[in-house]
Amino acid sequence: MEFDPGHRLTLAKRLVGWMVSLLAPDVRSDARAELRAEGLEVIGPPAVTVPTDGLSGRLRSAATVLDGDAVLSTMRQSDWTVLAAEHRQEPFGRVQRRALIARPDCPDALTNALLTPWDSFVAGRLVARRQPVPRWTWQAALARIGEMRPSFLRHVLSDETAEEMILTTPRLDLLVRAVDGYDHNHHKEAQAFWACAGGLLRRHLGADRSVWPAAAAALPSHPGTFANLLRRVEKTPIPVPAEQADLRILAQAPDAVLADAVADLSDPLLTHMERRDLHPRRTREHLISMVLDRFVSAGIPPRGLFARWAYTTRSTPATRSWAQGLDPLLDEANKRSAAYDVTLRRLLAAGSPPPGAVSDLVGALRACADPIESEALLTSVLGENGSPPWHELIDAHRDSALPTHVLCTLAARGGFPETLAQALPADLLPMLAGQSPAAARTAVTALHRIHNPRGLLHRIRAARVLTDEELLARSRPAKEILRYASTLSTPMPSSDGKHGDDLLDHCARLFDTAAQSAPAGFWPVLLKLLPAFEGTLPELLDAAAAHPRPSRA
Repeated sequence: MEFDPGHRLTLAKRLVGWMVSLLAPDVRSDARAELRAEGLEVIGPPAVTVPTDGLSGRLRSAATVLDGDAVLSTMRQSDWTVLAAEHRQEPFGRVQRRALIARPDCPDALTNALLTPWDSFVAGRLVARRQPVPRWTWQAALARIGEMRPSFLRHVLSDETAEEMILTTPRLDLLVRAVDGYDHNHHKEAQAFWACAGGLLRRHLGADRSVWPAAAAALPSHPGTFANLLRRVEKTPIPVPAEQADLRILAQAPDAVLADAVADLSDPLLTHMERRDLHPRRTREHLISMVLDRFVSAGIPPRGLFARWAYTTRSTPATRSWAQGLDPLLDEANKRSAAYDVTLRRLLAAGSPPPGAVSDLVGALRACADPIESEALLTSVLGENGSPPWHELIDAHRDSALPTHVLCTLAARGGFPETLAQALPADLLPMLAGQSPAAARTAVTALHRIHNPRGLLHRIRAARVLTDEELLARSRPAKEILRYASTLSTPMPSSDGKHGDDLLDHCARLFDTAAQSAPAGFWPVLLKLLPAFEGTLPELLDAAAAHPRPSRA
């Protein structure tokens, strides 16, 4: 949903405007009328239905793409048929085509017509849909890769498309330029590209160590096709030294080839390769993590250099445990992370000396110095997934609080009770909330105290420790769960009434039910209550319905 472009609306007004936008059309118009009557308009004037002739005329007169977007925001689904017919009769200009093709509900047939004849400038706006683009469009764009914005290519790139893009692009170097671009949060696409490129080289080169460095050195800057690259590598008369290879490609070599190459590379040479191939990239941390993961899976012995790389990047638990003991900073970071990272903690515990016989589990847990020791003890006594004697632990905690690292270790065990969840440290609670329903319930009852409520709610939903209904019913204050829900997607229901996310569907039903049974003046009262309301969303809706209305003279 689009709000006031001046961003002058208060948070409460924006949230109430978003809530109203989820309502059924008849209820929505009543809610907007209530707010306007109180002088509390929250989302601008109500949308009006523009006759198709007027819509087309206004679209043709739009001077900019943003003007065209604004015109199309008033259209109905049925208007597409007439707009398509008008385009056939008198094609729209580039500005209008760029506005039309950016709409996620633009029909495929009209998309084809808007790009015939091909226009790379128009095709680039397909990214604005924020959904996969038709396959034929990116195939056509790839054939004209020099005309396309790198952001378009990054949008298309994925695990599913990477191989076809690599094999069919006429210019590998331009595709690599797009992969190395400066968008935020495209590390998954970058990793998919390098993993796929390496897989294709393995398919064609096998384990021939003499050609791998040449291929890894040539691919990123090769101004031709992948097939041409293979022919060029096969004709290379002199073997290329391993240090000239691009580390992102060399890391994808077969295990034996990679292990031999790394064994021959000194720390200074590897440092030079990292600074040349990885350091300048916005995705550096993720690329180093990818390289280190390959070192681990190839059976390469760890080094202090690799431990330092792991410390400064978002390395996987397997890599961090592989490099344990080689860098004091990494070791200390591992110990801190083990409090909430279950996988890391268990990997580190598996490498710890086994504890002796245990006769008093509670006493033995109190004696543990850190979460790694606690995990090793629990695993030796209960196995990896066994549940401890919760009643005994609760009684012991009431007598004398259990150490923080013990509570953090227990949080991942089945049946973790509410009593212990309430004693979890506040600074680690957001990281522990996805490990048990009890920890999640404790976290969502005080979202205003959480530094990043949105990240916490996302983690809980990803772990599925609470249902969406329970999340809406328990989260407090209500404005925090509303802020999170309002960011999930554009509240534009599909033909079956769905909003693209289960939580949004639950919100829509909750708002509709409350609005249909509420007395007049419900929405203005809700808007006034929302900023300071400390209860849950259902409590907010009930309070707004029960709140006394001011009498009018």
